[in-house]
Amino acid sequence: MLSKAAHGDRWHVRPDGPAKVAGTFTYLTDHRTPDMLVGRILRAGIPHARIVSIDTSAAEALPGVAAVVTHLDVPGDNAFGIVIQDQPAFCFDTVRYAGDAVAAVAAVDARTAERALALIRVDYAPLPVVTDPHAALLPDAQAVHNGGNLQCALSFSKGDIETGFARAAHVVEATYETPRQMHGFMETEGGHAFVGEDGILTVCAGGQHGSRDRLQLSRILAMPEEKIRVVTSPTGGAFGGKDELTVQPALALLALKTGRRVRLQLDRAESVMAGTKRNPMTIRMRTACDSEGMLLAQDVEVIGDAGAYVSLGAAVLETALEHACGPYVVPHVASSGRLAYTNNGVCGAFRGFGANQMTFAVECQMDRLAAACGLDPLDMRRRNLRQPGMAGTLGQKVAPSERLAEMLTAAQADPLWQKPAGLSLDGSEVLGIGMALNYQGNGLGTLPPDPGGGGLRLAPDGMIEALYGLDEMGQGLLTSVQAAVSSALGCARADIRAVTGDTAETPESGSTTASRGAYVVWKAAALAAPEFSAHILAAAAGVLGRPVRQLVLMAGGIGECGSNSGMPLLSFRQLADALGPGALPAVSTRFDFPKTDYTSGNARFLFAFGATLARVAVSRITGQVRVLDLVQHTAAGPVLDVAAYLGQIEGGGLQGLGFTLSEDAIMENGHFVTTNLDSYMLPGIADAPETLRVHALETLDVDDPFGPRGVGELGIGAITPAIANAVANAIGIWPGRTPFDPQMLLDAMENQA
Repeated sequence: MLSKAAHGDRWHVRPDGPAKVAGTFTYLTDHRTPDMLVGRILRAGIPHARIVSIDTSAAEALPGVAAVVTHLDVPGDNAFGIVIQDQPAFCFDTVRYAGDAVAAVAAVDARTAERALALIRVDYAPLPVVTDPHAALLPDAQAVHNGGNLQCALSFSKGDIETGFARAAHVVEATYETPRQMHGFMETEGGHAFVGEDGILTVCAGGQHGSRDRLQLSRILAMPEEKIRVVTSPTGGAFGGKDELTVQPALALLALKTGRRVRLQLDRAESVMAGTKRNPMTIRMRTACDSEGMLLAQDVEVIGDAGAYVSLGAAVLETALEHACGPYVVPHVASSGRLAYTNNGVCGAFRGFGANQMTFAVECQMDRLAAACGLDPLDMRRRNLRQPGMAGTLGQKVAPSERLAEMLTAAQADPLWQKPAGLSLDGSEVLGIGMALNYQGNGLGTLPPDPGGGGLRLAPDGMIEALYGLDEMGQGLLTSVQAAVSSALGCARADIRAVTGDTAETPESGSTTASRGAYVVWKAAALAAPEFSAHILAAAAGVLGRPVRQLVLMAGGIGECGSNSGMPLLSFRQLADALGPGALPAVSTRFDFPKTDYTSGNARFLFAFGATLARVAVSRITGQVRVLDLVQHTAAGPVLDVAAYLGQIEGGGLQGLGFTLSEDAIMENGHFVTTNLDSYMLPGIADAPETLRVHALETLDVDDPFGPRGVGELGIGAITPAIANAVANAIGIWPGRTPFDPQMLLDAMENQA
């Protein structure tokens, strides 16, 4: 089990930890200067309408207002989006969801800015609101976009699905529904922007890929990228919700128009209205096996809510279909999915990225089939498990170090799996045990560009700066950087200072998404360390007057080879002083994230693996579900930092708990009903399981050169089906929708009685 007691030598205090605990840490939204203006954005507030006119004259005349911007102030392309640039920076003809931006103001204070928003007159011609993705795909549905409401349609098949079902001894068909989920980050979208004396526009706002944000801003502003600096780190939580641009276009335009510093941050209600959410999905799944429990056929159909714009919806659906058979061998497969445009806000990236919705369905199907066959759920899985070296679900080559069988073995041997189902001591609850397997791909897949990179340099104060374009979002990037770089160089963690998320300082590292950060950090350190070490040792040899072969990097500086003194001959600070600012060693490296050979669609190559066990108590009085114990067995290669790894897996587990039992961003006619955290039920400390354990299998195959896998998403993937299977173990009914409906469970228990 991962713990501080068992892994003290790899358990380290995060560099940003003390300041965060003390409340003195400075996020990008915390910056203040005396001359800073306050920005506010006017949202449409109506989910679907044609804009007849916009009148900003009264707002512009209000004393204290420095600027008002609309679509007329956009000098470049009035559109953004990671894949397709279809979302306007400021609407000009049509609003497609209530959070669409129509105008923005900058004023001397918040009160004046809000008064100015109230003075902007927008004449709307309302249009019918499209809220049901199923109805949106009908021929006579109101169109959200001119091309119709089908955002994308994807499919994958192999074998002959009818042959598979014709040979079946058992067929299980069920529908699984998953809701809209909020990211729930503590720091809402915001930041500040200014134009420096050198004419460089600096935009500091929480994000997940600064160089891509800069590219999009350059298109909107019609400015060269070299005239824009984007700072995206540190960010107070993201989970995918800050992958797209949020407030950056408004900040940039206001700063350029006023020539002053502008700060803008959304309040929680505006964040709910305007921010990205998880794509709701309806998954119909029909699964067949023979009398021995061997899988024969898998038929999957997905209908998803795309929201008003493309964002990353198609990529989410691709990932869902990549997981449509789970980690199992199925000879006959037919899977398809469609995403429908609606006026239900914006949907896109969220931890799990479609895999956890599909894993919910697949892993519940496995338990249902096991019951039909009279097999133990683990035995059912073991019979059908994909073996190392086999092709992945889509037929792609998969990296070495697959650990699915080991995860099953660990789950079977876990003491929690041995606990019996039955009534609680007082008879008020029914107890049950459930498990689920999952695997999570790392990286963006075969088709999109997926660059990685990093750099090392000796700073004037003697610190070795590790430069990454990745973003610290609370996930523990800084401590992972310290671990990887100090190990690669042979120096101490205290010698390393991570510099992240600043396009003026850091090289392109790709996006801080898709569980790719751990590999990028490790690979960049491994590639840059030899050259950097050579430069440091050569410089030190010149200062010390010794041959390079007699010197070695060590904690605190450069030491003598073979010496047991524990003290460096020359500290890094002394070396920096001797060389001077113009001669300090620096290196950088670039590479592509590993990809598979599959080109017929988007598929992953690197994977992390897990098995989750859950013990639940279902109330016989209310139908409420409590998770008593949650155990996560994981396999993702060497753990860079135990505390950071544990935080990712446990954090993902609790986020999955909310997705399963309490979180539902409810909408009515295109408006959110759950507008704040008093109505949207994020799990709190009281909802955490009594027992929360994480285990890590760290071994890699001898022929595996790919190092540690990322676990940013692994921890959430199997939570929902493990809990659902535990509920079924307790009361004989599988919940088919998240969050689980207590009344449905109560009715099921009463019907059984």
